Amino acid sequence: MQFFLDYVTGFFALSYFLTISAATKQHFVSDRYPLGMYLISGLSLVGIITFLLHAFLGDLTYYVGPLVLMTTAFALFLWAARHSARKKLSLAFDEETKVDGIITTGPWRLIRHPFYVSYILFWLGCAWGTVHPSSIVVLATLLFIYGYSAVREERALRQSRHGDAYLQYRRSVGFFLPKMVSRN
Repeated sequence: MQFFLDYVTGFFALSYFLTISAATKQHFVSDRYPLGMYLISGLSLVGIITFLLHAFLGDLTYYVGPLVLMTTAFALFLWAARHSARKKLSLAFDEETKVDGIITTGPWRLIRHPFYVSYILFWLGCAWGTVHPSSIVVLATLLFIYGYSAVREERALRQSRHGDAYLQYRRSVGFFLPKMVSRN
């Protein structure tokens, strides 16, 4: 039974990884592939290979919790993609960050960076599933990179023609976690 659940978790992780990989080319718009994205891609490859080796060799330490996190990550990613389909979102670390308005529907009603939260939940699931040092290093490094990239993107939004509206939106919506109490 454990072997079967390891395989199911592995195939689910692979499905998510392939989906976000395809979205990098289809959903996000950048003139060139930013240097920071090469770092994210390299770390992601290390992370997914480590996870898949553990999953397909029947060696996951945990699978229920990681599968719940990955399912949540996948649902959040698809929800965010659906609500941002008409916007031109730039890749992380794009020097020419394009600001095509502010998205305030779907998951953006709750958190300002649903794509990054989706990725973090996924890598947290991978690290939890394997409890392998390389998975933990990938999670920690990507958590820092996603946070740094989100701060850069927010700076671009504040400096855009949508800056005032973004500051108002920012007061009521959490960064990576929903705000529990409004400051108003």
